[in-house]
Amino acid sequence: MIGMIDIKIYGTGTSGHQLAKMKLTKCLSDAALDFHITDISNIKEIMDDQIEYVPCIKVNDDNLFEIKQNGRYSASLRDVIQKILKIDNYGKMTKILVPTDFSDASNNAYNFANHLSKDLTGVLLLTHIYYPTSTDVNQFVVINEEAEKIHREKLDSLVNTLNQDWIGSFVKEPFIEGVFKVGFPRVELTEMSKQSDTIMVMGTTGSGDTFKKVFGSLSLDMIDHCYCPLFLVPPGAAYSKIDEIVYLSEDLKNDANHLLYTGKMCAKIGSDMRIVHYRTKSKDEYDVSDTIKIMDEYFPEVKYHLEIIDTEDLFKGVKSLINEDTNHLVVISTKHRNIFQNIFHKSISEFAAIHSTSPLLILTDKTSEVSV
Repeated sequence: MIGMIDIKIYGTGTSGHQLAKMKLTKCLSDAALDFHITDISNIKEIMDDQIEYVPCIKVNDDNLFEIKQNGRYSASLRDVIQKILKIDNYGKMTKILVPTDFSDASNNAYNFANHLSKDLTGVLLLTHIYYPTSTDVNQFVVINEEAEKIHREKLDSLVNTLNQDWIGSFVKEPFIEGVFKVGFPRVELTEMSKQSDTIMVMGTTGSGDTFKKVFGSLSLDMIDHCYCPLFLVPPGAAYSKIDEIVYLSEDLKNDANHLLYTGKMCAKIGSDMRIVHYRTKSKDEYDVSDTIKIMDEYFPEVKYHLEIIDTEDLFKGVKSLINEDTNHLVVISTKHRNIFQNIFHKSISEFAAIHSTSPLLILTDKTSEVSV
């Protein structure tokens, strides 16, 4: 955090001036930023500060932003507010990282993330990782800079197009920022996932031969490498209001933090919670009372119920659960204690990612300390 942001709004008390102050105050408050706004409408003060046009906004006596008129007011104000939010990396707003390769799978993930951001008060970071191509010319490796330029322009064009969709819904539609990086996708995304207040939303391509395409394989790789909560969105899983979040619980001693995260999400978006435990052996030590205690103590407002399901085939049980309702979000906690459980839980997560028709939320050891 950079500390207090000092803001001066110059205007003549018009409705546009007042609207700018109201929208800016709401957005900065939602981001939990420290700020102070001063209204300056006295003509002499405006002239003394050498302001040539109103309304406009000055930040920290340094950056001056004009709010354009003539049909461009809303777009200009929205752009100014986003630039101010970026000064402190959007404060405590949830950064929703959406990798894109411009495929149908990534477009579907963006649509899901767009609606999710409205429930979580988030900003969308539409991210393209360009892996440079090269050609061998007379034994010299030449980087194809034109291809990089094309990919960068494609991302810019997509972000500009998506940023037009908010017209008429200034407050409801999330801010969208394009992020372009050059490098190995898994490495770059892993580093980005380490940032605070971040979640990642990726598309999957489903089961079958096509799943081994680059983007589908990347979403599987990120299950094991992502440091933030990872949402995986299968084909056809469009976002609607999540009425129920299904939490697949294995051992409360190991996944209590993940249960708390899921409970917080239910409370924030107004969803019911269904806690499912598959009992695969007679000496199952799953403690129902501890789970009830956590839910009743921390989330009295959340309607929930517990299910203990006996099964001889955990994979079959999981497959049934993840294909039950495409409007449910299924949370899989992969916190484990030794190398054998590591291999087992990774296989369960990958199995779910490949076969699910419901959106998934994967929480791992790396995401035990997260906030909603």
